[in-house]
Amino acid sequence: MRNKKINCIIDTDPGVDDSAAIALSLYDEVLDIKLITTVNGNLGLEKVTRNVLHLLEKFNRTDIPVFKGATKAMKRVSPDATFIHQAEGMGGYIPPKTVSTQPAGDDAVEAMYEVIKQHKNDICVILLGPHTNMGNLIEKHPDVKYMISHIYCEGCAPFGLETEGGKWINYVSFNVSSDPEAFKLVMESGIPITIIPSRMGRELANFTEQEVYEIGKINDAGRFISEMYSGYWEHGYEDRRIATNDTCAVLALRTPKYFKTKKCFFMVDTGDMPGKTMVEFNALGNVNYAYKVNRKKLHKFYFNAVQKLGKFKFYKN
Repeated sequence: MRNKKINCIIDTDPGVDDSAAIALSLYDEVLDIKLITTVNGNLGLEKVTRNVLHLLEKFNRTDIPVFKGATKAMKRVSPDATFIHQAEGMGGYIPPKTVSTQPAGDDAVEAMYEVIKQHKNDICVILLGPHTNMGNLIEKHPDVKYMISHIYCEGCAPFGLETEGGKWINYVSFNVSSDPEAFKLVMESGIPITIIPSRMGRELANFTEQEVYEIGKINDAGRFISEMYSGYWEHGYEDRRIATNDTCAVLALRTPKYFKTKKCFFMVDTGDMPGKTMVEFNALGNVNYAYKVNRKKLHKFYFNAVQKLGKFKFYKN
């Protein structure tokens, strides 16, 4: 039986999938969120920070410190993903323009470093956005590589360009291609890493349209998540589906028994095809590549987690 919580930092760029993953984590009985840091990614830094603070206000967790991080990638122009997350970043749900809560500061790198030092070798980092903050942290404080227990993240394809019948070019992972230099630093750091490939969230653990409808019927928290999902249908598929990429990254830490992984080394192209990833499966590798998931059990856990948020009332009936 587990007798202590898992200390963790969430580095994020909400984003619908980030927001859903964070919402499920805020009252989890296993995760102890010490810090949330924001990074330019799905949207610009100001909006993603606003979205995190709104989530914390909405779920009454403003006790968690939030620090703003990088406004751009380490060495290139940062794209955004409003085409799928919508203009305000929360899909079909429209957050307020402003929030009451303010960030605790604007130096995410130093905030991460201090928290990691306080919990040396007893803290995990969950990277839900581009790896810019983590890359900057490793560059500025290389000793951090020996203090982090594990990193959990999503995005990649194991063997470079994979079209799989023209449905999806898997190597074009937003989090990787947005800042491949940072991703490369993290993958080559030697820190133990578990990575959820793009295909996991989109094709192996995705939600169907019916499941999104059912989530919305659970309670107000479920309705909120379902409302976000209603503006977040995955592109490139014949059916209507919701990718669970970032949720899987969190649940790989929370419920690792639902995932099967292989040890590997990771390589990323920072030149001709920025963000293209290649994997060398090797028992000595520092990366656990998730290749299989128990979809039924994972979804059951997700629905139960939403059910536990039943005390929150966001809507007038």
